This record gives sequence, C-alpha cells and structure tokens, in this order.
Amino acid sequence: MSFWKLLVVIAVLLFGLASGIPTLQGATLGGSPYNRAQQEVVIAASPDQVLKAAEQAFQVWKRGELVSVDAEAMEVKGISRTNFFKFVDDLTVSLSPIEGDPGHTRLHITSEGRVGEYDFGGNRRNINEYLNTLRSLLEQG
Repeated sequence: MSFWKLLVVIAVLLFGLASGIPTLQGATLGGSPYNRAQQEVVIAASPDQVLKAAEQAFQVWKRGELVSVDAEAMEVKGISRTNFFKFVDDLTVSLSPIEGDPGHTRLHITSEGRVGEYDFGGNRRNINEYLNTLRSLLEQG
C-alpha cells in the first residue's frame, strides 16, 4: 500500500471515529491475512495449571479483557485494545495436553484485528505481551 493510500485510510478512520459513522461501530472488517498473527508454544506446566493462568492473564494484562473460558474445549478467548484508538483485537488461546508428558501443555495463540488490512505488528505484540503475562503468573505459582 502506498504512503498516500495509507494516509487516506487513516484520515477516513479518524473522521469516522470522530463523527461516529455507524458502519464502523461493531463491524468486523478484518479477515486480512496481514491483520493476524499466530504462535504455538509449549509451556512447562500441566493443562489445568495453564488453563487457570490463561484465564487470569487476561484479567491481569493491562490491555486485555477476558471474554470466555471453555474448560471442556480447553479454550480461552479475550480481547486487546490498542492504546490510542482503542481498536479491538480478538485473541484465542487453545490448550492441548502433550501425550505422555502431563507436565507440559501446548498452546496455540491467535490474535486477529477486527478493523483494517494491516496490523503493523500489533497482533504479534499482543501475543508476546500475553505470553509474558501468562509465564509470569505461572512462575508465581
């Protein structure tokens, strides 16, 4: 995307947010592969411990907000809001036990923006901040 095109998009968003254009409110305009990030990691803790910490991480994380916890499906959903414009990104954390190793859990984390084509690294930042919060909680015990 060219600089001028990007500038026009930002101006339209700013004007729309300032004037309250209803088409932007509550709309899911994302879906671009460039407005999404995902990561898979293995955590040295049992699935039950990680599930509890995954829920708490959304409550402790400064920009996070817990949306739902499905203990049976081992999935936690939350949102993150950008600092300045308060755009919403959806985060999904899926847990799976590692067969034969009850002390480790595999996490698949996805962050996807609701608005725009590009995230400018925001979704990767969401995942990194969330993982740091989660790991800190697990270390505290």
